[in-house]
Amino acid sequence: MPPKDKKAPPAKWHDALNDPVSFLIFLFIISTLAAAFMSYLGSFNLGSPEFIWFRIKQYFLLNIWPTWKVVSAVLSALAIYGIVHNLRGLRGIDEIENKIFNPPVTDPEISPQEAVVMKKYARNERWEKVLGLMNSSNSSDWRLAIMEADVMLEELLSKLGLHGDSLGEMLKSADSNTFSTLDEAWDAHKVRNQVAHAGTDFQLTDRETKRVIAQFEKVFKEFGLI
Repeated sequence: MPPKDKKAPPAKWHDALNDPVSFLIFLFIISTLAAAFMSYLGSFNLGSPEFIWFRIKQYFLLNIWPTWKVVSAVLSALAIYGIVHNLRGLRGIDEIENKIFNPPVTDPEISPQEAVVMKKYARNERWEKVLGLMNSSNSSDWRLAIMEADVMLEELLSKLGLHGDSLGEMLKSADSNTFSTLDEAWDAHKVRNQVAHAGTDFQLTDRETKRVIAQFEKVFKEFGLI
């Protein structure tokens, strides 16, 4: 059985005002009624329409306006209170959302140093920059991508508490039992040294760049940096 056609909701009076012609007709009717009302008041020998209008304004200013100022002050105070109350509520919501979406690291297997690094690199703009350089068509950008990723690796190892005057010494002091991507870190760092020492004599290809950056990526993902 086909569904019955739903009846259109009844049109409201203010919907007709969306039509320019209807709106002009509405203004004409209002103007006519206002003119008729003023003429009606004039029939009581109250004076000219201009004088009647003056008396209306005077009555408003003397009798209604003082009360309206008090009401406006009260409404303004209530509005300010509402704004302050809502701001406090929004602050509480933000705190709850931070606890849900950015909870503190409480895993006993994660050291305090790793927790600091994870928080710092939660949204790693530097890594995004490295990826942008890697995807460039310019070979000089490929070199910069590897150099920048190596700097990030050195900062990571320092935050993890590995000691050494250079990145190579830090890697030597690392324990493969707690650093499962140690070989990848060594491989990527060695290519970085070739890029830094040989300069443009070292032939760096797009494929090799992506392979080295992938090695850095494995290390960073192990410690939750990206």
